[in-house]
Amino acid sequence: MNLRSRVMSHFRTPDEAKMLRQSRRVSWIPTAGDLGALLLEAQMIKTQQPLFNKRLRKNRQLCSLQITDGKPNVVYAKDLDFSQSPNLFGLYRSRFAALERLKQLADEYQLCHGLLGLEALSAGRGCFRSALRRCAGACCGKEPVSDHQDRLLEALENVRVFCWPWQGAVGLVEEGKEMTQIHVIDHWFYLGSVSSMDEARKTAAAQRRF
Repeated sequence: MNLRSRVMSHFRTPDEAKMLRQSRRVSWIPTAGDLGALLLEAQMIKTQQPLFNKRLRKNRQLCSLQITDGKPNVVYAKDLDFSQSPNLFGLYRSRFAALERLKQLADEYQLCHGLLGLEALSAGRGCFRSALRRCAGACCGKEPVSDHQDRLLEALENVRVFCWPWQGAVGLVEEGKEMTQIHVIDHWFYLGSVSSMDEARKTAAAQRRF
């Protein structure tokens, strides 16, 4: 990458130009390729909290959908180890985002808001959407509840979260023109990038001690 071209690309708006006028020096860290650059950028933004990188530095609570007693519920990474918990569907930045996705799936698969826990059902009455024919009617006997559940699982299968399939950390080898890096990942967490397998093993071992 040409550093001068990269810096000049930030002169697109007055706000970006103002940001660059506050800069005093430019430094760089070589990586083997794009993957290493993206991983390093995300890690440095999280640890150094730069003023202008607002999107990546936000530390929101990650959540997912998990089916309990036939209904999808929002669960949080602070309460559950997503890397080892089965039957999780989708990764979302907020409860609102998870429920909005669930509503989209309800529209696509004619699912019932009442059976999904998005709407309170009255005894003996179908949900509001069933009258609009946007729900297939499992809430009022027009279809078996089992059919509704099958469609729900079909809808969620496309966003299933896979458990970490290995016993420990793995190393992703990225070869560049001038260097080779091994990116160490454990349970979907990026631990760092090193240049040899010995360093990769030490990085993984150090993580296990904490």
